[in-house]
Amino acid sequence: VASISDSNYIRIELFKKELTSPEKKRALITMKYSKLFGRDTIIPLINELNIDFSYYSSIIIGGQNFTVCPDTGSSDLWVPGIQCNSSQCGTHNRFDPSKSSTFVPLPNNFSISYGTGTTISGSKGQDTVIFGGISITNLTFGMATVDGFNTIYEEDGILGLTRQTGQLSNPGIIQRIKDLKMLNQTILGFHLARYKLNNTDQSFLNIGGLDVNAYIGNIVYNNLVNQTQFPGTWMISLSDAQVDGVSIGGINSLALIDTGTPNIIGHINQISKIYSMIPGSSSNNGIWSIPCNTTSVVSLVFNNISYKISPTELIRTPNPSGSMCVSEIQGGQYNMWVVGVTFLSNVYSVFDYDNLKIGFAESKF
Repeated sequence: VASISDSNYIRIELFKKELTSPEKKRALITMKYSKLFGRDTIIPLINELNIDFSYYSSIIIGGQNFTVCPDTGSSDLWVPGIQCNSSQCGTHNRFDPSKSSTFVPLPNNFSISYGTGTTISGSKGQDTVIFGGISITNLTFGMATVDGFNTIYEEDGILGLTRQTGQLSNPGIIQRIKDLKMLNQTILGFHLARYKLNNTDQSFLNIGGLDVNAYIGNIVYNNLVNQTQFPGTWMISLSDAQVDGVSIGGINSLALIDTGTPNIIGHINQISKIYSMIPGSSSNNGIWSIPCNTTSVVSLVFNNISYKISPTELIRTPNPSGSMCVSEIQGGQYNMWVVGVTFLSNVYSVFDYDNLKIGFAESKF
């Protein structure tokens, strides 16, 4: 157990917007990536549907402004390129090399597949990138001409925050910051606000230190695991899940802690045990629903500490036509869990690049 703080940390306010159509809401079950919008000043929270799903932050590439998802589940930085047409990139901001005096084109194209097979592809380049007021020169990034996310999410692109080398960033932005010794501590602290519980709450990301006013008690750390098989990932051990304090019988699984995933995905057999303990649960074609007014509390157990997920966070949106709501915890045929915003919005989460560990503490807000 430890508590780290640094009054010199950089705080980035995170904003969130939501999906609107029923088709897009269904995509929440399987689609990856949340979104953040941050600046160096405090900006009122924007939340279209008052549901806690996605966050994104601002970034500057070659003097041009973009919004990106700070994603601990991926490696690369990309934004739409000027050659991306409206059918592929919608109304997103697009990088124009002619407007940057520091841009350097790179040979070869890139292609990245995410989550459900969504593909991003285009050309590569290097430029000066500013994130949270920190300037990094000659950072490699992608300029997408094919953007499979453009009709689903509002952010322009993705900012990968894993530690391994990706197709584009070599090394990634945080590793560059670490190598250049720009911070006393190379750590990230996320507070992902829960509008449904507190509509005055505001999301933020700390870089280089932690906000001790954002959490209750001490931060308990978990060492990264399985780095030989999954190098550079934010992977830790998940020992158990509980419903109203009662164990489902142990999990002992790998868990990818992913700020870029909106929900929680676990092995279907273990997920079935959770719903067998939630009264009124039902499954339809593999999609689990729970009563919209459920009071059941699901907890995940890391390093012998049980972290509660508010029943409110288990529900995507109220169902005006019935009493059942699609749950934010779903099953898949994975040998590991993917733990996203549904859990992370309940804790203050810390990603420590220096000591290769992830910490959690109960969120104060």
